[in-house]
Amino acid sequence: MGVDLDLGRVLLLPLCGVGLALLLWATFNLGRTPSGARPRWMLAGFGALALGLVLFVPWMRGTALVPVSPDVLVKALGGGLLVLAAGVSARGARVRLRADALRGAAPMPLDEAVAAFREGRPPGFGVYRGRLECLETLTSPGGVPCAFYDAAVHAVGARGHKGPLLSRERAYSPVLLLKGERTSAAVGFAPSALLAPVAVRRCVAPPALTQAELLGEPAQALSWERVGVPGEACLVVGELSRGPCDGTYALRGRGGRPALVVLGEGATGTGGVLSRRAWRHFAAAGALSLAAVFMLARTL
Repeated sequence: MGVDLDLGRVLLLPLCGVGLALLLWATFNLGRTPSGARPRWMLAGFGALALGLVLFVPWMRGTALVPVSPDVLVKALGGGLLVLAAGVSARGARVRLRADALRGAAPMPLDEAVAAFREGRPPGFGVYRGRLECLETLTSPGGVPCAFYDAAVHAVGARGHKGPLLSRERAYSPVLLLKGERTSAAVGFAPSALLAPVAVRRCVAPPALTQAELLGEPAQALSWERVGVPGEACLVVGELSRGPCDGTYALRGRGGRPALVVLGEGATGTGGVLSRRAWRHFAAAGALSLAAVFMLARTL
C-alpha cells in the first residue's frame, strides 16, 4: 500500500508542475490586462488552482491536510451550503417582488404620485413613470452622452463579428433623477438594479500596451453597451418618500434598498424577464439545499 501511495505521488508531480506553470502564466497575463476586463470566473478558477496546490504540498509530505475530523468538515460544508442557499433564495424573492410590481401594476406618472403624496395619500411601493435625468453627464465608449453606462469593448473580429474582449468599462452619475412634467425625485440606485437594452456601437480601442500599437493608427473596436440617456422614458420600481430637504422627494426600494430602474421601449415587458430570473434563483437555492441535506445526512 505504501508503495502504491508513493507511486501515486510521483505520478502526480508532473500535474503539480503544470499547475505551477499555469499560475505563472495567469499572473503574467492578468497583470497586463485592465482590471475591468478580467473575467471573474478566470480569477476564481486560478484561485481554486492555487488553493489546490497549497493543499497538495502537505499531501506529498504524508501529513494530514486538516487537523479536524472529516465529520466536522462535512457538517461545516453542509451548513455553508444552507447559508448560501438562503442568500440565493432571498435574492430571488427580491427579484420576484420587483417582477410582480412590474407585471401587476400600471405605471403611475410621477406628477400624479407627488400630488397624491402632498394630499396625504402616499402611493407606497409601486411603478413610477417619468424621464431619466442626471446632474452630471458622462460619455460612453460609443460616444453617447448618458447618465450611466456599462460597456464591454471588443476587438472587431472576422466579418465584423465580436472579437476578443479588450476592456470592461462602467461609470455612473452620482445622482439620478426621475423627472415628470412639474416634479422630480432622486432615485436611490445600485449598478445591479439598472436595466437597459444593449446596443452595439463603434468606438476606438483602449490604449495599447505595445510600442507598435502606440505608434500605429488607433484600432477600431465595437462596444456592447447599456446606456441611460437623459430624457429617455424610464420606469422606477420603488417607494416614494420625502427627500432630505423640504419640497424634495426620493424613490427607494423597500427598507431603503436601491430602486429598480428600467429603460427602453420594452420596459413594460421586463417583468417577465425578472420573473424567469427569480425562478432561476429559486432553482439554484433548491439545488444547494439538496446538496446540503445530502452532506449532512452522511454524518447522522
